[in-house]
Amino acid sequence: MPLVWFEGDCIKCAMCAEEAPKVFVFVENVGPQVKTEIDIAAHGEDIKRAAQFCPTGCIKYSL
Repeated sequence: MPLVWFEGDCIKCAMCAEEAPKVFVFVENVGPQVKTEIDIAAHGEDIKRAAQFCPTGCIKYSL
């Protein structure tokens, strides 16, 4: 089962939501969240790109 999660210190830059808006949503005062009820496997390339651009490297995934 594909998974996406955050691990470590997120600086709440919203880069992940900009790179993969179908996967991540940025919530004010909370930070980025993985959207619910999406097909993570269908957005694998977007997730990989968001993880690559994450300045803290806190986006983790298992596709």
